[in-house]
Amino acid sequence: MTAIEVTLLTGRYVATAHHDRRSHEWPPHPARLFSALVATWADDEDADPDERSAIEWLEGQNAPAITASHPDGVSVRRPVSHFVPVNDAAVISGAQYRNRAGRIADLEDEHHQLFDSLGGEVTRKVERLRDKIDKERDVALLVDSLGATNPKAAEALLPEGRGKQERQFPSVTPDCPVVTFAWDQTPEPHLTAALDGLLSRVTRVGHSSSLVSCRLVESPPSPTMAPGDGSMVLRCTQRGQLAALEQAHSQHLGVRPRALPFVGVRYSQVHSEVEVGSVVRPDIAGDFVVFEIPADKRRMPMTRTVELTEALRGAVFHHAEDPLPEGLSGHRPSGSPSRDPHVAFVALPNVGHTHADGRLMGLAIMLPDQLDERASRAAYRAIGMWERAEPRGFCRLTLAGGDVLDLQRRQSPFEFLSLRHRTWAQPSRCWVSTAPIALPKSPGRLTRGSPSSRAKSWAAAEEQVRQSCAHVGLPEPEVVAISLDPLIAGARPAGDYPAFVQGTRRGDGVRRRLVHAAVLFDQEIQGPFTVGSGRFLGLGLMRPVPDWDPSPDGSGDE
Repeated sequence: MTAIEVTLLTGRYVATAHHDRRSHEWPPHPARLFSALVATWADDEDADPDERSAIEWLEGQNAPAITASHPDGVSVRRPVSHFVPVNDAAVISGAQYRNRAGRIADLEDEHHQLFDSLGGEVTRKVERLRDKIDKERDVALLVDSLGATNPKAAEALLPEGRGKQERQFPSVTPDCPVVTFAWDQTPEPHLTAALDGLLSRVTRVGHSSSLVSCRLVESPPSPTMAPGDGSMVLRCTQRGQLAALEQAHSQHLGVRPRALPFVGVRYSQVHSEVEVGSVVRPDIAGDFVVFEIPADKRRMPMTRTVELTEALRGAVFHHAEDPLPEGLSGHRPSGSPSRDPHVAFVALPNVGHTHADGRLMGLAIMLPDQLDERASRAAYRAIGMWERAEPRGFCRLTLAGGDVLDLQRRQSPFEFLSLRHRTWAQPSRCWVSTAPIALPKSPGRLTRGSPSSRAKSWAAAEEQVRQSCAHVGLPEPEVVAISLDPLIAGARPAGDYPAFVQGTRRGDGVRRRLVHAAVLFDQEIQGPFTVGSGRFLGLGLMRPVPDWDPSPDGSGDE
């Protein structure tokens, strides 16, 4: 085994996501670490000849396992715009800059959408798009053809005479400032020594402000991320990476814009045996694919949950290939409901803290851990095709009333707690509904009738919540508390939600009773999960709470 330990000396990691300059990167991608090694080696004219061989050995290895702070435990610094002098602003006209910038942005979006729709595979079409982007960014091609420059234009080239260009420097601060990359294979001893010597000279990974100390370690910690099926795509290396970097350098010469060559690899979180064995995980629980609602559109109340999740489901189904797998559609070929866990669509509200207001912060597609590979691939491919079909990398969602909402798929870490998987998944004995639960059967009248009949109806509602928990693979709760009012800060009363009518095969529908509930188990449960008849459309979304307290609390903070 070969393991490289990277220590963030400032405790922060500053690096821009390859497809969005306003977004951050976490964890550091293996291809970025590789490029840092190459840059260190290339800057040293007296480098050990074995160092090149060590780099070439490393590029040919499979994607490494990674140990890093969980994305949900990483603090995100909101990107702030900085304005820096524009290079050659007077030599090339503003119109030329604007036209080229527009073409580059369009090509970048096309490249990102195509890359994701192919599941991270680098095809010839992807490479051709990358070549077009590099050519558009090569400002020298324009400058060389302009001829003489007048004195006024030359004066304008000085920093104080140039215009300013907006830049962002996304930054994250992990719980632990150490990241470890581990490969299964071990090189020959002389290559190991050369690699260790090269690592000792690496000073940064990512932006120049991300100062690091790197070394080889003999006993790496247990990995937290491993290559395989997962919702996160990291940039990794492949054989020929060093040659590709050298060829790119011969063109940009270290001063022109350039792009990092890479191959995309899907990663998933690794759960330790102790963690898996000590808690119960419902069969509906799984990873989130998160779509963030733009800041200027975060005015939608959580009472519109079903409206938005139905639109999200419709958009994914529209871009999925026929026939839809059972794990994605939720129905058997005969049309009857599936009895196996399948994809759910949820809305993520701002709840659970003092200033919670119940606004929807984003939407998510939840892919159960037990989902079969065919359905998982169909879901990811449909998402990629959806992004590819829409302009500027957004996923356009058309609501029932004709309103249009442009969502953007995001990868963790997230700035807002509401979008973090751990917010909804951390183990707890006590869980509270954020969106009301749609009861499978009518419990009777909860607010009218004699005291004895109302008591029977409330008892029936409690029993149906117990059965709903069992239906998703959970043990029977010790205590169930039912309410028509919210039981967590920011949530809305069940009566504020539109009627939830569940369709049947005959074409009519059944109106389900909506209630809030708090449940207490005799052991810890790990989410995320939803319960009730509307669980695949976001109703019955449960949130863990630290103590048994049905009243709104002040835990958490956005």
